[in-house]
Amino acid sequence: MTNTFSGLTNFSKGGDSKLTLKAGYDANYLYILAEWYDSTVNLSQHSWIYNGYNVPLKPSDPNNGWTSQRNSDKFAMAFEIASAIGTKGNFATVGCEASCHGSGNTATMTPNSGSVDIWNWSLATSAPLGYAHDMTASSAGLVYDAGDKLATRNSNGSTDRSGPAYEWDGTSQSVTLPNGSTALLDPSYYLLNKTTMKGNVSNGLTIYESRCETCHGPNGSGAEAGAINAIGQNKKARKAYFDAMDNVADMSDYWGALSSEEKDDIVAYLRGLSGSPGHYLTVPTAGSSSADIVAISNVTPTQISNSLFTSTNHHQKYQVLIKRKLKTTNPDDVQFDLNANKNYVFGVALMDNDGKNHIGSVKETLTFK
Repeated sequence: MTNTFSGLTNFSKGGDSKLTLKAGYDANYLYILAEWYDSTVNLSQHSWIYNGYNVPLKPSDPNNGWTSQRNSDKFAMAFEIASAIGTKGNFATVGCEASCHGSGNTATMTPNSGSVDIWNWSLATSAPLGYAHDMTASSAGLVYDAGDKLATRNSNGSTDRSGPAYEWDGTSQSVTLPNGSTALLDPSYYLLNKTTMKGNVSNGLTIYESRCETCHGPNGSGAEAGAINAIGQNKKARKAYFDAMDNVADMSDYWGALSSEEKDDIVAYLRGLSGSPGHYLTVPTAGSSSADIVAISNVTPTQISNSLFTSTNHHQKYQVLIKRKLKTTNPDDVQFDLNANKNYVFGVALMDNDGKNHIGSVKETLTFK
């Protein structure tokens, strides 16, 4: 695998992931249980932060303006759909390396020929909906299967400097999971019910520096008053910000003197301090190819809170159960035809606060007994 930016010691602070895979099947479905250790929990992928943190791995990329930061924990599997061949060889021989083209920072999920089925469970972009991403790697690149994408980039443009297009609209983010139960998604991390982001963020910064910084500190880090740059600030809808500050008597000279447009600017900047969600989520249509892979984990949307899931994994390990039909009617899926074949080569990858670099095994075999 590509390891991680700083080598294996960068995964789970150097701890052994001790990945364990178990599988079972019935007449219709395949079930795969993955369990691995990860001492930290990361669930905010590509958050929009204004004048964000310096990134040591990108010294040539200045942190001024909108920056796209943070990543999430992921688990991925790769199965061959049709005669995949890459620069390292064919899938039967080299496993998921056949789905890669190039090496190092230039590597992409584009086999020279054939196609590979990619199953990708992401704590930030698929887990809250109860699914794993279903994607296909071919010479055309890595594309999502047909149907609604579980997550779409929350971007006001085409670059990682464009800033967010949407924010939470303040309504309850209740979602029905594939098993019929419901969950309430925390807007600190997840954006399901959205509205257009208002305000001029650079003007909001100017206002903040002149009216708010003395009390709340540079970059909202706290001074006489508390810090206001925590990710939990996204729990506040725009109207809630307005209502709260309108009713604070000693804010009259600071907040009360602002126009409604300037108040929008300030809230836009506060979104940039806490980090606006980098994606918005969509529940896929049942029966579509994008809804093929159901995933249940020991980290549920209702368990996520600022104190528990910003750094330490109190579960110590992830447990993810994947369920998929043995045979689908979709050409962008691997088909498990047990009459024709009982052995299927696959690759498996783990990612810790990363998307490109990972640890894992390029070649394993799933055997139906």
